[in-house]
Amino acid sequence: MLLKIIAIFILLHGLIHLFGVITFWKIDLHEHYSTKVLGGALDIGERGVYVLGFAWLVATIAFTIAAYGMFTDQDWWQTELFTAAMYSLFLTVLAWKDGIFGSLINLAILITLLLT
Repeated sequence: MLLKIIAIFILLHGLIHLFGVITFWKIDLHEHYSTKVLGGALDIGERGVYVLGFAWLVATIAFTIAAYGMFTDQDWWQTELFTAAMYSLFLTVLAWKDGIFGSLINLAILITLLLT
């Protein structure tokens, strides 16, 4: 039962990555939209931003798959969750100002997985 509850939180964490998709694909413009990453140090342009939005979508899908694996008690869920958290952690480095809290969640996931 506990694993299923945690799976719901993992799914919610994954769905939060959709904010990256919305931002980088300009579905909803807000004050954080920029073509610069790494704290403004690198300008990747409009095409780069579109690719980055797709990368955030991949993170959403990865966490969704991991949550499904947890919810249905599949053997592979830990590997998928580890991969999703590492991938997401890499993405948050690119958009550090918006992703710092998510980085802490990803680190907590990774530490928990490594200790179990």
